[in-house]
Amino acid sequence: MHFVFLGTSGAVPGAQRDTTSLAFVGRSEVLLVDAGGSPVQKLRAAGLDPLRLSHVLITHIHPDHAYGLPALVQNLILLGRTAPLPLFCRVEHVEALTDLLDLFALRTRKGSFPVPVHGVEPREGIEVLRTESFAVSASPNVHGNMPNLALRFEVPEQRVAVVYSSDTEPCEEVVRLARQADTLIHEATFPQRDRGRFGHHSTAAEAGQIAARAGVRRLILCHVEADYHGELEALAAEARAHFQGTVEIAEEFLPYPI
Repeated sequence: MHFVFLGTSGAVPGAQRDTTSLAFVGRSEVLLVDAGGSPVQKLRAAGLDPLRLSHVLITHIHPDHAYGLPALVQNLILLGRTAPLPLFCRVEHVEALTDLLDLFALRTRKGSFPVPVHGVEPREGIEVLRTESFAVSASPNVHGNMPNLALRFEVPEQRVAVVYSSDTEPCEEVVRLARQADTLIHEATFPQRDRGRFGHHSTAAEAGQIAARAGVRRLILCHVEADYHGELEALAAEARAHFQGTVEIAEEFLPYPI
């Protein structure tokens, strides 16, 4: 079992890094977290069969996290998928994501398959779903006026957990969700000198502070805005100033074992 980044950039992609999304790969399932760019192309680049995709989780509906959803469903129709593809999102976003699919008639066109959209209530630690390999829970985070979810992926028999902050300011909800987790994947949109340049995000230093308070073993920084892709090691150093564990910069298409 592993997770893999399909994109690691902030809202604006760079030449080598696309907007942030991930896949969690279990024994028989693949869970997609957010849908930027062309998800099918990215899954293939990661060595994953798109038809193995079992669930989609959309943390929030800023375009860089959701705009690839219609392309994903269309491509899966063309690939011959017939099995349902459950989609999970904040309860406030069920209508918007349903409308996005219906804009392209993706739930009614010939060859379409069911895409049930399940709303997740904004309660800390709420269980979202269970699969053969993962128990997934969520908490709301703080991203301005945009409802959003941070996600926790646990492998129960191994007592290992990976937490993804999604887009967020530093907040207690993510600290609590990440407690006793092995790995925290936290956004680091900009360096400390430019804090606030893009609203309602975190710096690398703040990600380090959150990781230290949560007591995780490893911090992986992602969602770095394109302007700072030439400063990745400096961002890691900012996080290390506040966190004594392992700090890494997320790399696309590299499998991270769980």
